[in-house]
Amino acid sequence: MAYDIKTASEAMLASIPKRSAAVLEKRFGLAKSGKRFTLEAIGNSYGITRERVRQIEADGLNRIRKASEFSNLEPLFLSFTEYIKQQGGIVAESQLFSHFSNENVPSEAVRFLLTLHPNVIYRGESDIWHSRWGLDGIMMDSIEHALQRVSDVIKLKEETIAYEQLANMMQKELAAESVATPSHAILSAYIAISKQIDKNYFNQWGHTSSSLVRPRGVRDLAYLVFQQAGAPMHFSAAAERIREVATARRVHAQTVHNELIKDNRFVLVGRGMYGLSEWGYEPGTVQDIIIRALSSGPLSKDALVEKVLHKRQVKENTILINLQNRKRFKKFSDGTYGNVV
Repeated sequence: MAYDIKTASEAMLASIPKRSAAVLEKRFGLAKSGKRFTLEAIGNSYGITRERVRQIEADGLNRIRKASEFSNLEPLFLSFTEYIKQQGGIVAESQLFSHFSNENVPSEAVRFLLTLHPNVIYRGESDIWHSRWGLDGIMMDSIEHALQRVSDVIKLKEETIAYEQLANMMQKELAAESVATPSHAILSAYIAISKQIDKNYFNQWGHTSSSLVRPRGVRDLAYLVFQQAGAPMHFSAAAERIREVATARRVHAQTVHNELIKDNRFVLVGRGMYGLSEWGYEPGTVQDIIIRALSSGPLSKDALVEKVLHKRQVKENTILINLQNRKRFKKFSDGTYGNVV
């Protein structure tokens, strides 16, 4: 008899004593609520130790594996195995849930049956890995070693990278581990098991410790928006763009404006217009910009105007008016301008 996933999990619980089934139901969250209970919580409800609960859980799983109904799970086990193979031999648990569960098939039932599967390997969640399932421990090690080396490299970068560059890095490290060159779909499945590699709102990849990948506030979000735009923006436009890309965050234009003022990565270049200091824009008044432009020697009017406009978005006439300040600037006989020493 072939089962669907939900029916299969119910049938397996029905094949063992009620107390064992109740413990497994709580441990795997197989009740309608989907809530998973800790060993301690279950122990307290039965007046037994955590270790005793662990023993009952292990015994219950062994009883199911020995039950006559267990052989009916073969088609489901085969479907799990084939899917993991298609994903390159290792896959994040969340991805398995996305594929096999739906509104009628709870993910808890999928996890329960995977736990009963005799030919798959489970590796739990950690600080650097998501929960994942695989078919071969050595291959899983190889893929994880490759991912870790790539993670170490991108952590040192002060910028994000395109997916193509990340893919090339991964393929190189996988080859070093004697893992066959994967398709892009498989490569994506590999990357998905790492907590250290991710993309930002603009599909730029990097290490998750970087604010370029995981923005920590409005300032970081604004910086990403400006980087993506590649040109100065009005603070209200930046706020609108943040709302577009980071839908979970509701920010007001004035909030963005206040953050831009406080962060030296941003420079006021016009009325409400900001640019990034890394683009060459400099803080200060137009007069300050002119003084710095002339610090290395006199310049012609056209050369000076061009230099100032690279640093600040102002009208040419504003620059010329500032040049009339004879306490700061002087005009030489050849028509060039210099600072008053």
